[in-house]
Amino acid sequence: MIEFTRLTPRIDENPVNDSPDAQLNSGARSLAGEQGAMAFHPSSLAATARSDAAEVTPASGRVDTTEGNRATPMSAPPRSAGDPLGKLLVKRALFPRRSQPVRLGRFTVLGLIGHGGMGVVYACYDDQLDRKVAVKVLHREVVREQDNARKRLLREAQAMARLSHPNIVTVHEVGQVDDTLYVAMEFVRGVTLEAWVQQSRPWRQILAVYLQAGRGLAAAHRAGLVHRDFKPQNAMVGEDGRVKVLDFGLARLHDEDLGEEGPGGASVRPESALLRRPLTRTGVILGTPGYMSPEQHLGLRGTAESDQFSFCVSLYQSLYGEWPFSTESFQALREDAVHGRVAPPPAGSPVPARVFKALRRGLRAEPGARFASMTALLAELERDPAVTYRRVAALAATAVIAGAGGVIATMGNSGFERCPDARAELAGIWDEGRAAEVGAAVRAVAPTRAGETLALIEPQLGRYAATWVQLRNDACRAHAGGRRAAHVFDLQTSCLDQRRAALDATVDAFALAEATNLDDLVQTVAGLPPLAACADVEALTAAIPPPADPLLRARVQQHRETLARAEVQEHTAQSRLGLQLVESVLADAKATTYEPLLAEAYLRKGSLQVRDGASAAALQSFDAALWAAISSGHASAAALTSSRRGHLLAYQLGRPDQAQAQLRLIAALNRVVADDVEIYGEFLNVAGAIHAHAGNWSAAGARWQEAVARHEEHGRLETPLGINMLFNIGAQLLIVGQYEEAAASFRRVIDLSERFSGPNHPDRAMYESMLAYALTGLGRTREALARMRELEVRLSGSENKVTRLTILLGLGQAELALNDGRAALQHLVGAQQASPEKFSRREWAVLMCAAALARDVSAMEKARDQALAGIDEHTDVRGLTYHEVFVAHGRALASLGRLREALEPLERARSVLVGSDDPVHVARRGRLALELGRVRGRLGEHEVAERELRAALAEFEAVLSPRNLELADAMLALGELALAQGRRDEAGQWASRAEAIYAATAEPEHAPWLQARALLARAR
Repeated sequence: MIEFTRLTPRIDENPVNDSPDAQLNSGARSLAGEQGAMAFHPSSLAATARSDAAEVTPASGRVDTTEGNRATPMSAPPRSAGDPLGKLLVKRALFPRRSQPVRLGRFTVLGLIGHGGMGVVYACYDDQLDRKVAVKVLHREVVREQDNARKRLLREAQAMARLSHPNIVTVHEVGQVDDTLYVAMEFVRGVTLEAWVQQSRPWRQILAVYLQAGRGLAAAHRAGLVHRDFKPQNAMVGEDGRVKVLDFGLARLHDEDLGEEGPGGASVRPESALLRRPLTRTGVILGTPGYMSPEQHLGLRGTAESDQFSFCVSLYQSLYGEWPFSTESFQALREDAVHGRVAPPPAGSPVPARVFKALRRGLRAEPGARFASMTALLAELERDPAVTYRRVAALAATAVIAGAGGVIATMGNSGFERCPDARAELAGIWDEGRAAEVGAAVRAVAPTRAGETLALIEPQLGRYAATWVQLRNDACRAHAGGRRAAHVFDLQTSCLDQRRAALDATVDAFALAEATNLDDLVQTVAGLPPLAACADVEALTAAIPPPADPLLRARVQQHRETLARAEVQEHTAQSRLGLQLVESVLADAKATTYEPLLAEAYLRKGSLQVRDGASAAALQSFDAALWAAISSGHASAAALTSSRRGHLLAYQLGRPDQAQAQLRLIAALNRVVADDVEIYGEFLNVAGAIHAHAGNWSAAGARWQEAVARHEEHGRLETPLGINMLFNIGAQLLIVGQYEEAAASFRRVIDLSERFSGPNHPDRAMYESMLAYALTGLGRTREALARMRELEVRLSGSENKVTRLTILLGLGQAELALNDGRAALQHLVGAQQASPEKFSRREWAVLMCAAALARDVSAMEKARDQALAGIDEHTDVRGLTYHEVFVAHGRALASLGRLREALEPLERARSVLVGSDDPVHVARRGRLALELGRVRGRLGEHEVAERELRAALAEFEAVLSPRNLELADAMLALGELALAQGRRDEAGQWASRAEAIYAATAEPEHAPWLQARALLARAR
């Protein structure tokens, strides 16, 4: 049997999105006044700094929402004829009693919304989808460079079409009629953010609205886009309160070093690549000067940091009613911006100082001195939403402890609640609105799987949120009632705040989900950090205390919440975004003087770098984390860091001996926190993996068994880490030949994983294929094949290449075990073509056997060459791959009847196992002796063959279960050999013993069992 296993545990796998409460897109309703209008700005693409391209906006800032109707779509000409449809519409206006409405493609024009420096926006009716839309078309007379302007409009459409976010206007379609290019977008009824702010809003309301806009920008940055002209006029507040960012006409990808166009913009490229081209020739500045970043003022390329600067200018202006820079002249404004001279807020402003500090950082002249991302800026702007809650709880508790019953009575009489329901703290994090937003996002990216996915995640998120609220309420009541000290209450709320940040980031990730990472997100929900730890008073008080200085303590807490978000980014395969968050923590020199925070930040950085493939850098980060943790006595950080560092050494860096040598130190650091189920469980999983890499399967199995037992005892087995540990046990059992136990383990893995990942998660294919190998070892190959075929049908729509590869490999292995060489070869070749980069030597070895069984010599030789490629005197002969390749080569040659040639690779495979007492090596020696005995018997070398077969049986009996079918295989071979030599009684005895073993586990059609029955009949 070809041994297949997944040995590497997924250690703390899988970024934080940006911020909590993105608003849900409610979608369109009917045309006649019930439109679920989504924001669209009346101006067109943002104006350039040139006076001839100044933006024109209705004075009120409000979108004209005159609906019209289907019968009378437009009865007056537009207010400007300087647009692409101008001449056509003016001509038709000469005949007001026309019977045909004005149309643009399939859209019926209802009226003019507005126009600006580059385009004109019309309200239109979409006949096909029965909805009102906003259609932008391009000016002709106003814009001098027709081709460049057309490209800008197309670029805007391409930029916006890349994005799907509740705070970004959605592009429906890009089209062209004659030589007129248009972009159809969702229609919104509302006002510009600029006009909305002018209506004397409270600062909290203004900030909340800007946070929505910021989430739109953050989503654009995650998609690789930079807006480059954000300002209050380029965002809309709909009548439903939702904010939309629009006019991405100046956007371009920021993740490449793009050069400028040559003179005349002569470079010719496909239109699909327009988004990746610069918009103007070198030296021309784009954007509105008052909101431009210093780098844009200097003629440099706009980046995500430039958007952050523009956002902060806009928010500053809206909160304080003044500009952050001098407005005496353009030159003065430019000088202030370039030199980072930010005006202090006006005296008496109700806006907290913390908001101004965040804005001042976002307005730094050097891009690198700003926040690491929009996500980090938004987190700073909205941090500490529970200040009032804590202050009330602390005041109530102080009154109780001091015996101030009169104070409490007064508070009670005034309706001032000591411990208000903490559910309000999850507003915008997990509530009906956020659930609806997540549902809409999942349906958009995976419509066929949405029902299944939402049925899995919504109950889990709901339970997590409800438990969080209960723990928060319990903590407050215990504190207010004098049953819990203030410092314990602070520790509990600190822990719960970090858990809330993780929940918030997870929900954000779902709201912005893509089909490619939806499966990671599903498992992230199941792997949310346990809430029970926040109720464990003994563990909380035993941990290293927070800083004594209250200001530093607040900053450390804020950064820990940021690191909790970064952990979600890690789990959802958004490692680069997570690294940006970590860097924002490390950039705070004052906060990182508290070494435990420094250790936590470097630990998270190393974990993210492992996910990002930066193994060498990850080792440096883990080293920094380990020294900081040991220096500060941060036992949990030291334990986790040592485990992950050991795994990195053994696997990604290929230094298993070094990892093995450091295992005692890793174990010592983890024993200090052995009561922590999660941390110690991860250590046990890693220790098992390190032992397995060194070939010490017994020690590996013992570690994994202990890890599973501890997780099960504490109700943490139904998590991604718990499932991986259980999977590793199954793999270890498979390798040592305990197929019944392995099958039971994999069945349990499938059952548990289905509860939180569903039946169609990509990992299901891996779990089923491993169960199929176990079933094959039990003689139930047809059952294994049936399960794999059922899985193939169920996951036929999956675009995951690894899933396809795994299914085809499983099918091929089962068919090979049934001696169906042609079918096995077909599936294995299909697997290689499905994912050639994942098709390893081990898979080529299996294909070699299938090709030989199918009598396809050329395919066998090609597979042999691929399997043997790279194996030389430097190859680690202790590894599974070395052993399996030569065993497969020998079996393939024997299948082709080249028996004498088959002996050499089989003997070579056995030579590296001589003298080893490891049970795995003993079992492998038995399998090789069985194979060699069969070959020798076919060669007529009966004495040598019998010695080999008896040796095989002895090896099997030493390490395998009495019910293991490999013992029966050896007995059957001895019986056939005895019968060939005329020893009928002995042959019958061997056949009888073999049949009893087969009958215990194998299916009736199992070929060796049928052979044993036939041998018994012949012997009698």
